[in-house]
Amino acid sequence: MAHLVIGPLTRIFGHASLRVEAEEGISPRVRFSAFGYRGFEMMARGVHVDNLPPLVSRICGPDSLFHQAAACLVVEKALGVEVPPAARSMRELALWAQFFERHAVSLFVHGLPDLLFPSSDPGLRNLVSIYRVDEEVVRRLLSLKSLGTAVLRETGGPTVHGVNFRPGGVVRDLPVESRERLADRLRSGESLLLETARLVKLLLRRSEETVRRAGSIGGSFLAGHDPGGMGITGGSPALFTPGTEVVEPRPVEDLGERLREEPSTSGHVVYAGLEGTEGLTVGPLARVNVNGRYGTPRADEELSELKETWGFPVRYPMVAHALRMLEMLHAWERMLELLREPFRGTLGETLNPAAGKAGVYIEAPEGGLVYGVELGEKGLVEELSIVSPLQFNLRNLEKSLAEAFASVEKEGQERVSDVLHMVVRAYSPCVPCGVH
Repeated sequence: MAHLVIGPLTRIFGHASLRVEAEEGISPRVRFSAFGYRGFEMMARGVHVDNLPPLVSRICGPDSLFHQAAACLVVEKALGVEVPPAARSMRELALWAQFFERHAVSLFVHGLPDLLFPSSDPGLRNLVSIYRVDEEVVRRLLSLKSLGTAVLRETGGPTVHGVNFRPGGVVRDLPVESRERLADRLRSGESLLLETARLVKLLLRRSEETVRRAGSIGGSFLAGHDPGGMGITGGSPALFTPGTEVVEPRPVEDLGERLREEPSTSGHVVYAGLEGTEGLTVGPLARVNVNGRYGTPRADEELSELKETWGFPVRYPMVAHALRMLEMLHAWERMLELLREPFRGTLGETLNPAAGKAGVYIEAPEGGLVYGVELGEKGLVEELSIVSPLQFNLRNLEKSLAEAFASVEKEGQERVSDVLHMVVRAYSPCVPCGVH
């Protein structure tokens, strides 16, 4: 097999394809190819800070609130604004809700058919086929997704491109009766959530051969590090490099200075990494490897069993499916904790625009999202830079694809396409975020 194009890739966020280059005596190369105009950094120039969050929200629907949150945080940091605790809690609640919902789609719609029917016809390996076999299973899975949607609708406004985030705080609070109603709704899904988490882990164990043939990840892991467990906007970015004399995550205090970007020759996604590291990974594997735990009881209990099965640090991309499920469980626990909080204090004041410069790192569902901004005297954006999770993961994604290709090359084109699709879905790349 010399050259092969696999595409369009199915069951991912966005449009992309793979280009395989394999010749006798040469290590195979697989390139992730996606195209789109990286125009938001240009469109943001001259925009007032109040209009930046709704603008960048349009980069991506599934991750829209995370772009809004990053935009708000970077503006606040540039202007030296302290956000009231009530507004921080409100933002975090909304972010966990979108985190939960996004993972539910990635896992149930994109990844689960690969785990349930790993050897079936690709045309039958989808949620519709699962529905035809067992309608109730699909209804229960989508009812789990709706838990995040319900909280998101109340805290962010619309479920896509919310309107409640603004620089300096949020627009409105969540009434006590709404909090109680949402908490009851979340608690109603507890047994199904735990049952589904155990099912996903069982399916991964059943597909152990596929998991191992889909490759493993080397290099360093980058994620927000918080001694209290996994957070979204809390903690500082830290690097964990297994197999070295350094056994603890190392803070990356000079993230902006060490960031390096390099164009891809096969698409518009720009490689991103940190000077002094090779094969950087962000996302569910990075978060669990950097932090070692989630920080909520049920998620940590399920994580202990997963570590026993797959080892620690976790290096198999396919295990990210189970980690997404555990992060959903952690998000569920955090949402209940936040709904119990008395949201005291103001929701934020109107900003006094001024010149400033800053950068921030936050955890989006599939990994680190970096924003940098330079503001002029009147609070107008002069420069905006965005680095997305797919950009960080792109090198390791392509290495995993090449490793997986080498393991199944002799089994025919259909099997090659099958396994490479599975690897891509395990990384769950968000193409719109990556090309903009």
